[in-house]
Amino acid sequence: MNSAAPRRFTAVEDCVTNTLERIGDRIVLGLPLGIGKPNHLVNAFVRRAVRDSNLQLEILTGLSLHTPRWRSDLERRLVQPFAQRVFGRYPELEYIDMLASGTLPPNIQVSEFFLEPGRWLANGRVQQHYLSSNYTHVVRDALSRGLNVLAQLVAVPPPGEGAPGQLSLSCNPDLTADLLPAIASARTTGRPFTFIGQVHRELPFMYGDAVIPSNLFDCLIDAPDLDFPLFAPPNMPLSTADHMIALNVSALVQDGGTLQLGIGELGDAIVYALKLRHEHPELFRPLLGTTGIRARSSALIEEEGGTQPFEQGLYGCSEMLVDGFLDLYRAGILKRRVYPSVRIQQLLDAGAMSENIDVTSLAALNDAGVHRLSYVDFKSSKRSVSSKTAWSTRAARSSHRRASASRSTWTIRQAAAPSHRVAWATDCATASCWTVVFFSAPVLSIRP
Repeated sequence: MNSAAPRRFTAVEDCVTNTLERIGDRIVLGLPLGIGKPNHLVNAFVRRAVRDSNLQLEILTGLSLHTPRWRSDLERRLVQPFAQRVFGRYPELEYIDMLASGTLPPNIQVSEFFLEPGRWLANGRVQQHYLSSNYTHVVRDALSRGLNVLAQLVAVPPPGEGAPGQLSLSCNPDLTADLLPAIASARTTGRPFTFIGQVHRELPFMYGDAVIPSNLFDCLIDAPDLDFPLFAPPNMPLSTADHMIALNVSALVQDGGTLQLGIGELGDAIVYALKLRHEHPELFRPLLGTTGIRARSSALIEEEGGTQPFEQGLYGCSEMLVDGFLDLYRAGILKRRVYPSVRIQQLLDAGAMSENIDVTSLAALNDAGVHRLSYVDFKSSKRSVSSKTAWSTRAARSSHRRASASRSTWTIRQAAAPSHRVAWATDCATASCWTVVFFSAPVLSIRP
């Protein structure tokens, strides 16, 4: 954590000057993938490097977005009204135009680990500086290249939500969250590093690991006039082939399973087919017969998938929270919970216990020999499902404070006796969260 409050700016040029004073004349600038880039700040760095050839600027990022372009007057008349309506005041990344025109000066290098498909096939400079890195290794590779500046857009909490001083990494928490230990290490060892956030009021305030305190940043840019419409191209129409592939897939998704969903038309089609199966089984099952899917794959569907609506629901696991996941959640399909505690999850998967804190679940834990959970298990269980009642939240917080002080093991040996299980189950009758179950002796009193 930064020992001092972040420097605050309303002009991106002032932030660039401050960063150069901190870092020097070799900037290795890391930017998140997609829409999390602070475009105004990036353009300010690029302009400074264009004016000063002694400044070496390397940009490490992925998927640099740009609005649609045209190559003729006829294309302009078709594309321009659409682009103005959809993308509005989106600020273009100036290094994209320089790369396309071959005018990017030699003291600026752009290395991307994710390129827009087909966009740069004929551009030798982009191809030669492509960073061939697995997403898991991007942080490692960025650090090995000397990353010393990290910048991204951040969101502020809505009115009445969030603690004072909290910000959210919003739609791009992944690589930045993985970089936080390296940033802390750089500060500890005195190695120059600058972490920059630019507040954007149209970004959604995402929770979980995306929430970080503002004093983690060295610099914060907060200027409402720099907010711009988020880059959001419309979804492409679905083809017959997309629908047919998705119909086959939807019959192979098992109730109670896990779904990874990507971006693009095929993912959209799979969402449509899953909703059809769940909400209109009277249409879904005859459609499998009409298309020949049932006759061709009946054994596989019976063994691996299903055609019934989703009672247990699905668990979503993907690196991107795509629109389709929201549609599945609203439809009541994406509802299966998964717990970080392996022992709890195994009992749930086996049907030996439920997500409710009741006599059966407490007995299952006792019979399985789960008489205690470590502090780490307790913390992971506490994060897994949010409490739905204020009293359970208070109990969890109180228990967490005691655990932090003693790093003790949380025991449930008091639940070994059936009478104690009944008492616990009665006290926890309204809870569906395992954050309040595991307490060190003496057992914390739980009351609504």
